[in-house]
Amino acid sequence: MPPRQGRPPSAESLLPPILNLLQPPSPNPYSAHQKALTTTARIAHSAPDVAVEILFATARELLKLGEAGSGVELGCRMISIMGDASVPVEDKSRASITQLLALTPSHGPWRKKLADAAIKWSQSYGSCPTGDPSLHHYIGELSYKDRQFELAEQHLLASGKRDSAHLLADMMFEWCEKGSLDPGPYAIRGTLPFLTSSPPSILPAITFLTRFLSLLSSPQSPFHKSIISALPSQTTFSVAEIQVTASPTLNFLQLALITIQRASAKGVSAVQARGMDGGIGKEWEQLVGRYMRSSGASGVIGQKDVHEALSQISHNVFLIPARGGQGGNDLLQNLMGSLFGGGR
Repeated sequence: MPPRQGRPPSAESLLPPILNLLQPPSPNPYSAHQKALTTTARIAHSAPDVAVEILFATARELLKLGEAGSGVELGCRMISIMGDASVPVEDKSRASITQLLALTPSHGPWRKKLADAAIKWSQSYGSCPTGDPSLHHYIGELSYKDRQFELAEQHLLASGKRDSAHLLADMMFEWCEKGSLDPGPYAIRGTLPFLTSSPPSILPAITFLTRFLSLLSSPQSPFHKSIISALPSQTTFSVAEIQVTASPTLNFLQLALITIQRASAKGVSAVQARGMDGGIGKEWEQLVGRYMRSSGASGVIGQKDVHEALSQISHNVFLIPARGGQGGNDLLQNLMGSLFGGGR
């Protein structure tokens, strides 16, 4: 007689004994945490979907009880098993992570630990090598609500979604105290990172800058008195009008965005792009040079990291030979970290 085969593992049979350890009047978070780990360790390879379900449910209940460390550890283990099982980024898998993130307190290291694990998984099993845009947006939105502006900035920029750029503009407006502080550095930080990617991310850059200028133009902003006039952009592919302001930085960003959109199509050689008269690349160099001179070394556009970002755009977009100092990802980190000291 062949040996009897045991029942396949199921959440219906394995999960209740774990969750019962968390029931009042005497919940035992430590025992539940340990039992979830040992139970899922036995079935992680044979039934990863069941292991994921058990870890998610237990992590959720632990987080509800305020056991952030234990809950996040199980959440990270859940994500690790998802990676081992090549679970793709989709609505269901993403929802499991966002539910745990929402329950994780913003203070302490726990939410960041869970968010970092989630982004790393999504880089391997999603469609975007920098991480799932929707996950980035969700983490950025949570961080913004908790007034963790620098962390929110990183994720909203990485998302690249139009909604993320819109939310980033709202956050930057709040961060510059509705225009009471010089909005130039905040505009640079919300625009240039999109334009230094290759190819440039035009739509989020337009979305951010349009929304940010709209907020600055509103009566609730002290800066609205610095809006001089609005001129038609005379383009059908970019911003409808240019807001002429007292800030050279804001004026430059609008013109820069339009100029970048007029760059030669991908595949055109540097020689063809420049032509006999220098082409659009020459216009770009003249634009940058003019505003760098007017800004001066102490102004926003005159900052070293801004200059390097503009040089990267010159090379990537206008095929102008690099003059050294191309910083890659470090350049963006420097740009995001050094701009809150200059003038307009």
